[in-house]
Amino acid sequence: MELRFTSSFESEYQKITRGNNPLKRKIRKQLELLQANINHPSLRLHKISGGLYWSISIGKSIRVLLIIEKEWVSVYHIGKHEDVY
Repeated sequence: MELRFTSSFESEYQKITRGNNPLKRKIRKQLELLQANINHPSLRLHKISGGLYWSISIGKSIRVLLIIEKEWVSVYHIGKHEDVY
């Protein structure tokens, strides 16, 4: 499945990973899993109540918000749990 990244995701990604290579690797690994198998258990994919967004987990406190389309997944936001919900 194709991933499409928004400009807001790109800027949030740069901010959250600045100087943190282990976090960059973890995010890359989870996004590769998302692309290969959207239902992989380690993603902990779930729909955010009352909206279009879905969420996946990047470790304990980082979340990525998505909109799942028929042909691709739009990757909208990344941040700490309390910042993206």
